Amino acid sequence: MGPTGAGKSSFISQVTGQVDGVGHKLTSCTSDIGVTRCMILGSPVVLVDTPGFDDTNKPDLQILEMISDWLAKTYQKQVFLSSILFFHRITDNRMAGTPLKNLRVFQKLCGNKAMSRVVLVTTMWDEIEPEIGQERLKELTGSYWRTMIAKGSQTFEHQNHRESAERLLEIVVRDKGDRERVALQQEIADLKMKIPETGAGQELCSSLEQLAERRLEVLRKIRAESKDVKDQQSERDLRKEYAELRAQLDATLSQVQALKLSMTQRAFALIRRTLPWKGLGLPKRGHQ
Repeated sequence: MGPTGAGKSSFISQVTGQVDGVGHKLTSCTSDIGVTRCMILGSPVVLVDTPGFDDTNKPDLQILEMISDWLAKTYQKQVFLSSILFFHRITDNRMAGTPLKNLRVFQKLCGNKAMSRVVLVTTMWDEIEPEIGQERLKELTGSYWRTMIAKGSQTFEHQNHRESAERLLEIVVRDKGDRERVALQQEIADLKMKIPETGAGQELCSSLEQLAERRLEVLRKIRAESKDVKDQQSERDLRKEYAELRAQLDATLSQVQALKLSMTQRAFALIRRTLPWKGLGLPKRGHQ
């Protein structure tokens, strides 16, 4: 799992030798759940490739539904995960916006119990100076990933070649710890929750207020820069960021609306199942 362009599909291609589905642009190349089989140390390994929650072809809620459906089906067959690999570009100079959202949703999806099965995989080491990369890794482990590591998550520096990819999977194969069910599987299968009610589903829409605040902040800066005709490049950069924030905000708003609608429908259905209609003064089905 991980954001678009973090190297998930490339990792699988390096292990299998197949180059299909490897992206070299900013658009997502993995729009569905992909399952690939290989042999590592004589053991069969199944790699499950998922779209990021910033997929260019599908909204986040739909991505979560796809992942949930796959996890629910495997859960029913009592098939649990040996490891959950979360990919992160070490070239990212800050953890904000989409990368942070991906991480938070991932944490909610896994839950505390499955954290010991998580490997936080940093990629793109061949595109950055080693000293800078190590400094960023130190910040990640000491801040954003600290809680996950404290609960048993490991880190791995993937060097973008087949030997490195195989070495990571060898670590997974050698680990004889118990496989774990993730929180999303239990919420869907055991607690019978709908996607918007799960921890991961609610986390997808929790960034709405932050996006709105950042949008207003950028707008104020644009107005200030407009008074300074000398710094036109800065104003152009701000306007570009504003446009991106506006697109993110619009997408998030539509997802929030879907979440509210789904939860309202579920609550109404629950009332219909548990309460008698006669004498309550409530409208019958089909009447508003």
